[in-house]
Amino acid sequence: MTSSPRGARRRRPVLVPVALAVIAAGIGVTAAFGGLEEAPDEPPPKAQPGEVIDQGEFQTQFIKAVDTVERNEYGRTKRYLKLVLKVTNMGDTTASIGILPAPGTEKAMRVSGFAASLLRVSPEIKSENDPTVSVLSYGIESSQLHPGITTTVVVSYALAPTAVAPEKITVDVGGFVYEMISNRDQTHYWQIAPKGELPTDAGSEAEPIVPAVLTQVTLPVRKEEA
Repeated sequence: MTSSPRGARRRRPVLVPVALAVIAAGIGVTAAFGGLEEAPDEPPPKAQPGEVIDQGEFQTQFIKAVDTVERNEYGRTKRYLKLVLKVTNMGDTTASIGILPAPGTEKAMRVSGFAASLLRVSPEIKSENDPTVSVLSYGIESSQLHPGITTTVVVSYALAPTAVAPEKITVDVGGFVYEMISNRDQTHYWQIAPKGELPTDAGSEAEPIVPAVLTQVTLPVRKEEA
């Protein structure tokens, strides 16, 4: 029987340890970078104070954040941290101002008012009471945003007299999409833009979703006389 060439006899056993070494190196690199887990989300884009943010249903400008003391009609003073925004309702119907998400909230109701799109404020503001959100027009407060009208929206946190206000705050801002609420009820509503796809199956109409962060805006906090 004819024997194999010497070169072939030397090369064949060498291929196996080389392949194993490559596989082992790949496993080591994968482990070093957190195994086979998905890569973290990209950070959201940044918006500047005063920049117009297109939220779909609304166009919004974050104007300023102030640490202020106000005097009520009885002469008592109260300290607040306030965020001042300009909001234009781009829809065809009057929208509710809504309420802010509670700190630590990860999900939102799909059909919500404007304030639900202020997903997160960092650092968390320690307020003596629940923060309030109101529409301010000609000195009158309301809870409605009328179509085609730009109005001032004020988010107010009641601070203790000795509380230390942060030097700046960052707001995670969500958006809205105009979609049907489900395959069963095909009525279209403005809904909080989700991270991923909106559920469409029957019975999902009231199902909370994880909102997507559209952008982040950082405001310096400055003292202001009332």
